[in-house]
Amino acid sequence: MTIRVAFLGPEGTYTHQAVLQQFGINDVGISPQQSIGDCFQAINTHIVDFAVVPFENSTNGQVVFTYDLLRDWFLNEEKQCHFKIVGEQFVSIHHNLLSNGSLEDIETIYSHPQVWTQVGGYLSTLRKGITKIDVGSTSKAAELVSHDKTNKSAAISSLMSSKLYNLPILKANIEDNVSNTTRFLILGYNDLPVHDNNNKEVQIVTSIMFTLPHDDPGALCDVLVKFKENGINLTSISSRPANLQPWQYVFFVETIGKISTDVLKSIQKLCRDVAILGEFDRNWRFNQT
Repeated sequence: MTIRVAFLGPEGTYTHQAVLQQFGINDVGISPQQSIGDCFQAINTHIVDFAVVPFENSTNGQVVFTYDLLRDWFLNEEKQCHFKIVGEQFVSIHHNLLSNGSLEDIETIYSHPQVWTQVGGYLSTLRKGITKIDVGSTSKAAELVSHDKTNKSAAISSLMSSKLYNLPILKANIEDNVSNTTRFLILGYNDLPVHDNNNKEVQIVTSIMFTLPHDDPGALCDVLVKFKENGINLTSISSRPANLQPWQYVFFVETIGKISTDVLKSIQKLCRDVAILGEFDRNWRFNQT
């Protein structure tokens, strides 16, 4: 049976790499999407079985589009959102300078907006006057350069894109941080297919989103104390505008382990809205390959 997977396209993106890491290449039907919002729509309408979207980068931080879409889908009762986060993937990000021309002839470089801050050190070594142009994805950058007959443009993109568009690598691994990693979420309705591994380092991660009913001193602290009182390891907390009223925020937290019904009820009493975004395995050995 073929598994249908939507992802932020086109083919050759790092999100596509996350799809391959999670699902492999056999019995998988890929569905590249033009935006992260389209990925949410694809899973919501059951066009696909799973959707893979970028969530955060170890260098740049939040992918705010994904955070805001989670907020909009899970806080909006009219959307009747039934999918959830069912998994994650970690992809090591290695940027390469791709071109059919020579380094001396390059006048324009294309890439995704987030990439520039990740390769600032290398860009500073290039001659001045080169134009940097934002495009929707690193793969799109490679596609544009592959069609350039002047051979005066380059793309900062992945090894996968180099192979896909037959573009030579002028300089490999130009990222400033060799540990640069992007974390991707997998959205779906059912558990992910089980992989054959005996890794005992699997942890259950619970992802929660909540808003507060007021901004009195200690309102957020009161909620966080509930995690501590119940011995729950809270591993991250982020916030985004709630879009309910000015200066109200939605908080995203992740914990190690499942949260019992009693603990959840105690948290709900202190919040305006609470949504469980998902419970999923964190398998470090599998995700870091």
